[in-house]
Amino acid sequence: MKFLALSALLLAPISVLASAEHCVDLDSKAPSGPKIAGSSNKGSLYIKLNSASNLRDKDLFGKSDPYVEMWLESKYKSRSKDTKGLNPVFNETFCFYVRPGQDKLYVRAVDSDTFRDDKIGQATVPLSNVFSTGSEGPKDYDLPKWFGLRSSGKINMQMRFIEDRS
Repeated sequence: MKFLALSALLLAPISVLASAEHCVDLDSKAPSGPKIAGSSNKGSLYIKLNSASNLRDKDLFGKSDPYVEMWLESKYKSRSKDTKGLNPVFNETFCFYVRPGQDKLYVRAVDSDTFRDDKIGQATVPLSNVFSTGSEGPKDYDLPKWFGLRSSGKINMQMRFIEDRS
């Protein structure tokens, strides 16, 4: 019976922490502590989405109104608020619980439209550096297009990882 309860707990989906009260201030100078070698990379990942720059315009008429999606697993995406322009400032913080084996953050910029949203660009951000140092950024991440031959803009964000040692 204990095995069934434990396996159900481990297989249950981990959703994004939706409440901002669980997030930390990434601008603070408080040390987060580096990860201990050999641990399992599970814990809280805090991402502050600062801004985007030089986003590719997907609208033929009107102004671009981009938003950003982030996820560790495709079932559990977080989304920023819609903004205006090709150089939006977001200043939003997202919280994810990282499980062992989740070592990449997926980030996609999208232009919101009435009938169908248009993908601007997408990046895969490896988390190995933030796992080993505890924090990273603020840093620009390129949104490549067409197999990396052209850029669709940049996303500026910073990250902090706090390991769950339980």
